[in-house]
Amino acid sequence: MTDPLDQTPIRSRRGFLLVGAAGIAAAGAAAVAPGARAARADDGPASDGPPADGSGAAPAAEVGTSDDRTGVDVRDHGAVGDGLTDDTAAFAAAVEAARVVRGRVLVPAGTYVVDSVTVPLLVSIQGTGADVSRYGASTDGGVTIRHLARSTRPMVVVDGNGVTLEGLTLQGNGSAAPLVQVVNGFESRFDRVQLAGVAGTALLVERVNNNLWSDLFVNNCGSADAAAVVVRSPASGGSNTNTFTCVNPHIEGSANVALDLAWGSTAEYFVEFVRLIAPHIETLQRAGSGGDGTVRIGNVRQIEFVAPTIYGGPGPLIEHDERRRRGVDIDGGIRLLGGALLGADPAQVGASTVLVRLTKGDDFALVGTRLGRFTQAGVELGAGYGSRFAVDPTTRIATTGSAVDVVDRREVEARPLWAWGGDLAVGRRLLGALGGPSPVASAMGRNGDGAPAPTLSGSDLRGTVGFGSGRARRPGTQVRVRYSKPFATAPVVSICPASNTAASAQFFVVSRPDAFDVEMVGDLEEGLPADAYRFTYQIIG
Repeated sequence: MTDPLDQTPIRSRRGFLLVGAAGIAAAGAAAVAPGARAARADDGPASDGPPADGSGAAPAAEVGTSDDRTGVDVRDHGAVGDGLTDDTAAFAAAVEAARVVRGRVLVPAGTYVVDSVTVPLLVSIQGTGADVSRYGASTDGGVTIRHLARSTRPMVVVDGNGVTLEGLTLQGNGSAAPLVQVVNGFESRFDRVQLAGVAGTALLVERVNNNLWSDLFVNNCGSADAAAVVVRSPASGGSNTNTFTCVNPHIEGSANVALDLAWGSTAEYFVEFVRLIAPHIETLQRAGSGGDGTVRIGNVRQIEFVAPTIYGGPGPLIEHDERRRRGVDIDGGIRLLGGALLGADPAQVGASTVLVRLTKGDDFALVGTRLGRFTQAGVELGAGYGSRFAVDPTTRIATTGSAVDVVDRREVEARPLWAWGGDLAVGRRLLGALGGPSPVASAMGRNGDGAPAPTLSGSDLRGTVGFGSGRARRPGTQVRVRYSKPFATAPVVSICPASNTAASAQFFVVSRPDAFDVEMVGDLEEGLPADAYRFTYQIIG
């Protein structure tokens, strides 16, 4: 019996070009016919060699009818995939055919050139070649889509619920426009998608909701003033990016900023409930690379990095600067759970000074994270940052030389971070940490004529103070310890006797913002040396 498919005439590519818009529409309609499939040149006996003309391109495909049960093949709509031909019209026709049946566009192995295509509601674009690789298509297969050189439009615009991109490598090819712009990504899914070689923002996310992306690779993208990946919300308001989950995202080789999360001061710069699981994020390690933050976080609510690896510099690896409050409950809330932050390699680029810079905002915590390779501080808190900052005991901040774990310049009043039942508070900041290194002890004249000068060793946080006695001594203020840096409010000061003479005396302490006084109730013994009454002190809050 004769196969009916063998009776289908094969149209040439020249024939396809003559079809025009009406032919494309007819092809789209034909593509939805149940069970129908176009005959192609590769339906005949297999050929082991390249075309006789030596072009290396696949034989020209006809405008045909793909099987909507398996998907719409871009080759059936005229795509060539030779890396030279503009396949934009073929991709647009295939997407339209898939839109009619809420189906899939199939992209076989090859290199395609595309200007701009919009992917609408419930359409999937699926690469059917070998898995994606940062090196693009090879003799082993793979699907590479190159942006039309010098195009000013996004190559793929996602604008519809339930859109899927899978198994694709998208390349800049000289265009600085985004490779993917997500206008509406409600319940979208990206799986094994790679973006590469854009001297600007490669992925611009303007609205995603309830999505799940996995194995997203962004390589060698970004510029001095544009992040490789930007996530924000629509400028028009009425909706925002939220519940954005991405598993195993890689952003590597960024020219300056790798990732901006709601980084800006206008209405569209707000995102919430973002979870990046096992992200690998790094900037270029070369002389002249940018000094901005690798990850910049602006106006957010509940951001979690789970087991992150963030590497680069010399700018901070993470920066939080809230520039526009949204008036929502529990704003802020940035968590790093496990993972590692590693500063720049000084042998390749300038050393990192600070790994985490918290300029403005609130509620940042490190839980079991490792921080290393910096010259000044693992974390730097600006004067305007909020009180909710925590580093749990399983976090390790490896300091070298004069570097310190945390530099805290906040001016807010100390308060508990966590409390249980009103009886136990954990994480209270010590006001003494805000003080200076060299307080001064002065005798107040009540320890008698000819008394020795008081002694003091320590800082505004802790130390030891001592005094003796002379003749005609009196009860009251014996010695005053004046701080090298006054506090905004009087701190709580604890003193403890450190000698037998001090232990047998009746004493108490009076605290003021600029100093504390050691007071004696009874008479002092006469003619005691300078450290007879010796006390340790501690600024505890």
